Amino acid sequence: MKRMFLFFVLLILAACAPQPLTEEPANAIPTVENSQDIDSIEDAVIQRLAENLGLEKNDISVKSTEKVEFGDACMDIAFPDVLCAQVVTPGRVIVLEAHGIEYEYHTSVDGDLIQPVTFALIWTREGGIAGFCDRLTMFLSGEICGMNCRSQPKEMASNFATLFSAQDQKQFNVWFLKYGEINLDVSDPEGVSDRMMNTLVFYGNGRGTANRADEQALFEWAQSLYQKLYS
Repeated sequence: MKRMFLFFVLLILAACAPQPLTEEPANAIPTVENSQDIDSIEDAVIQRLAENLGLEKNDISVKSTEKVEFGDACMDIAFPDVLCAQVVTPGRVIVLEAHGIEYEYHTSVDGDLIQPVTFALIWTREGGIAGFCDRLTMFLSGEICGMNCRSQPKEMASNFATLFSAQDQKQFNVWFLKYGEINLDVSDPEGVSDRMMNTLVFYGNGRGTANRADEQALFEWAQSLYQKLYS
């Protein structure tokens, strides 16, 4: 009887003892799972960027997302000659990442309005005998916005033109990856009658320094793009 009692005690102790962890084989490949919870608004922004740049949605991740209150109806992305009601507007700031490059968007609270934020290039032309007052704003995410101060004020969304053409996108990418930030001012000297003021700011991601020929080519490319889309 004692032997039988001792047997059951040992059996219970063995069942309650910690079990050793099963080790994976040395050549096992760990499974990586995408733990991001993408909501419908984030998914819509990802879809927009993927279509703009010809990427797969799987190439794009959400770097950060934040609910905010913007200071105006343009979601804090106001442009000259654009109607923008000065009212507090709830929305979101969403930052995406693709191939190591970040793209910021501002959205309305319901996602009906999605606006790019990350600038790529700003070209301006003002003055001259013809009285130019033109501005071309290009976003890294592919959208292009052109304005002329002589036209009637518009709503923000109506200012966006078609995206980069494949050829324009290819040329822009060459400059973007090669050069860093470029600031050009090729305006006429002060005091010149009917002075023409021309400026360009380029937000490159490279480390190279553009020479004068490269800067001139970039400037002429931006000017030609404005004329093609808005003239």
